[in-house]
Amino acid sequence: MSKKILLSLIVSFLAYATIQAQDFDDKLTDAKMAMMDGNYESGLNMCKELIASGNADSAQLAEVYASAGMASEALKDLPAALNYYSKAVELQVPQLSIYDKLISLSKSEKNDSIYEFALLEKLNAFPDYDEDITKSLANLYANSKQYDKLLTTTNKLLEWYPEETKYLFFKAVSLQNLDQVEEAKEYYNKVLEIDPDHPGANMTLGIMLFNEGSEIFALRKKEYEAKAKPDRVDYAEYNRGIEKGKAIFREALPYLLKAYESGSYPSLKRVLFNTYVLLEEKEMAEPYR
Repeated sequence: MSKKILLSLIVSFLAYATIQAQDFDDKLTDAKMAMMDGNYESGLNMCKELIASGNADSAQLAEVYASAGMASEALKDLPAALNYYSKAVELQVPQLSIYDKLISLSKSEKNDSIYEFALLEKLNAFPDYDEDITKSLANLYANSKQYDKLLTTTNKLLEWYPEETKYLFFKAVSLQNLDQVEEAKEYYNKVLEIDPDHPGANMTLGIMLFNEGSEIFALRKKEYEAKAKPDRVDYAEYNRGIEKGKAIFREALPYLLKAYESGSYPSLKRVLFNTYVLLEEKEMAEPYR
């Protein structure tokens, strides 16, 4: 094949592709116009035809998926809208509004996987929104108990807001659930240094201490009852052991009382009752019976 013929073929192909692109854009414009007139079903059907045609590049497809998402949302077909918006975002649609529509819709529909995907894609496409997106991710990971991701995200937030109790608390919760208990206590205490009445930090530290004291009581009781014929020495050793547990209960009480009195944790009433009973302070226990 001569160069002249090859060049002619290339020119013809480019001309055909240009016509196809123009035709596609014209049809997409028609779909958008139909939607602007309130004809969402008609506009959606046009978008479906364009998607099925296979004549679009990725940028054009992103635009079509975005339009199909808007039409589906207007028609109250929210699963379809989520699907179309997701495809548009996956193809890096340039409109910020489509990312926000996907974020808003997936959040309202409680679809955590799509919500996370939308936030991360927006962060990748629009890094200027880093702080706001990172805050949203932290809330998502806290609510969905994804503690490894919450720890990473919270560390980033604490670089911006080192004294923010919400993020200090998030870090403490992450560390506790990742079995880094002693470091978690440090962060709960950091929260209380800034806000001594913080219900969550008081409740968690109180429960952690209550559980430690309960473990000591249970261990000493098991050791004592395992003896075939315990004598006075054994009983004295048992008492010394549970005194360590009682000391921890007394340490737990101020935290538990503050958390309970905040009104946020009514279930602590039973814990307070048990704590006072184990401390043999029955009169103090009565109000929490």
